[in-house]
Amino acid sequence: MVRAFASVLATLLLVGAGPVVEPYTIDAIVPLTGASAFSGQIHAAALRAYESAANATGGIRGRPIHFEIHDDHSNPVVTVELTTQILAKNPPLFLGSTYIAACAAEEPLVRNGPVEFCLSPGLVTQQRNVFSSSVANTYIVPATFKFIRERGYTRVAVISATDASGSVADRIALASLARPENKGLAVVAYEHFNPGDISVSAQVARIKAGNPQAIVNYATGSAFGNVLRSLSDAGVSVPVMTSVVNMNPIQLEQLASVLPIELIFKTTLFYARDQVHDRALLSAIDELYAGFARAGIPASPESNLAWDPAKIAVAALRALGTTATGEQVADYINNLHGFAGASGIYDFRVGDHHGLTDAALAFVKWVPAEKTFVVVSKPGGSPLRR
Repeated sequence: MVRAFASVLATLLLVGAGPVVEPYTIDAIVPLTGASAFSGQIHAAALRAYESAANATGGIRGRPIHFEIHDDHSNPVVTVELTTQILAKNPPLFLGSTYIAACAAEEPLVRNGPVEFCLSPGLVTQQRNVFSSSVANTYIVPATFKFIRERGYTRVAVISATDASGSVADRIALASLARPENKGLAVVAYEHFNPGDISVSAQVARIKAGNPQAIVNYATGSAFGNVLRSLSDAGVSVPVMTSVVNMNPIQLEQLASVLPIELIFKTTLFYARDQVHDRALLSAIDELYAGFARAGIPASPESNLAWDPAKIAVAALRALGTTATGEQVADYINNLHGFAGASGIYDFRVGDHHGLTDAALAFVKWVPAEKTFVVVSKPGGSPLRR
């Protein structure tokens, strides 16, 4: 069968089926190994799935596309090295990386172009050629406390890693808790730890002493697991809310023995399809699921973090052509509005380099027995009735 196919292909080429068109390559930096590999693997799978979907609909003006994935080993130093190599090719844009420290390290390198599209929602930037995936933390964090407040909880604890991701969320959390709507929310413990720490038992002991009704955990990867283990060891089992980047079923199955009574994550509307009524948005959501089905892999609640940026990048190149400059691509994205991605309807004109607001948010919880996520909020973060 394989030999027959190869023979037919060779014959077609020889009899004038036309030259093979060289794919248009878009570079993407993701952590396939290291502390952020759980997320990186999901993002890489999403890029491969979108590559197939885009090529099935004509690529870029008939030219196939290819996402060249580079592993930064979860190390911002390596990210900078890879970015420098990519910039030497003078591309109009590239994607990645997937965590704040890496994206922030790339930002100074692209002040004069090209477009950097960070695959983390945590990067906050005003640099006109730098964009960030999904909904910004400036919306996510207040929505998290809104969810807690509207569930009727009045006592909350926060534990935050001191890395770049944790520090950004930490600053926004402190500002959010100071808002008038949260005046009835008592913060019974607010703890910090280094993500490289072996133990966070001291911080967890103080959290336990505060008797919280819910805990917000700003830590990712192995640090996230460390917090859950310490909470379990201390006998603390209340709802825990955490980052979308921890929504990896493989990681969660490994943590099955230490999971709290409820583990809640934020995601976007593609994972709450039943609550979507906009036809364009429904079509974009269905496109994502069809793309993953075609690729033979399940869509993860984190898949949108790479899928939508890839879709926006390809839309820009379809509109502008493969000879577009970084400046032209930046102008295109900055003026993009009414664009249906799987996460929501994008509008970059408002100055938010994410293009989405809290209207695109939904919260989900992990159900270990079924190894799946279930939606627990309305769009925007208000909890569903339990």
